[in-house]
Amino acid sequence: MHEGDRRHTRPIRGNSLAYILLQNLCQNDWCCNMNLAEKTLRLFGWRVIGEKPDLKKAVIVMAPHTSYWDAVIGKLVLLSYGVKHKLLSKKELFVWPLSWVFRLFGMVPIRGLKGKNSVFMVADMLERADELFVVICPEGGFAPTDHWSTGFLYMARRAEVPVIVAYVDYKYKTAGMKSVIYDLSDEDAVISRLAKEYADVNAKYPSDFVLPKTGKERQAARQKGGEA
Repeated sequence: MHEGDRRHTRPIRGNSLAYILLQNLCQNDWCCNMNLAEKTLRLFGWRVIGEKPDLKKAVIVMAPHTSYWDAVIGKLVLLSYGVKHKLLSKKELFVWPLSWVFRLFGMVPIRGLKGKNSVFMVADMLERADELFVVICPEGGFAPTDHWSTGFLYMARRAEVPVIVAYVDYKYKTAGMKSVIYDLSDEDAVISRLAKEYADVNAKYPSDFVLPKTGKERQAARQKGGEA
């Protein structure tokens, strides 16, 4: 658990954000979930910015990811959009009783984000579904890193779907979908695009959020460090 989360964690009460969300996730009425999500976000002062793209399927990149609350806010935002979605998470986290909570939350266990199995599994999920948005946090965890996993890119390519850039901004209490990346042919171009998209987004713990760098940029930084 993130140190900041441990500091600010309080017991779940009947009117808490997490309790309200988990209590209603089992409902199959998407309209009801949309209304609940919108009301809950407004209750806590959050606003959803950006329209849902006219798409039936996509891989959603969600960032920054420095707190467990990112998943809660992100989930509410997705519910408010009314999209059918699944959130990807590391398989190692699915240990009872948390596994029950994670599955209730709409999370899917996968191996490594870089693993070949995860790419094929997600692509198959998207190909079989009439409508589905698969959500992934490319940072991979709370630790600051400029080496974001490109698993989302390979998943989207194989399933032949675009990538939606989504965000959660704690400074302005806004969240939503920023843009859609259709051209996924150039990995460095996609990573550079993400760096620009998230440059003005404020994480819950800003010191733990680092913008991504391309492989060439990281290599150049290592060489420069070695010369120094």
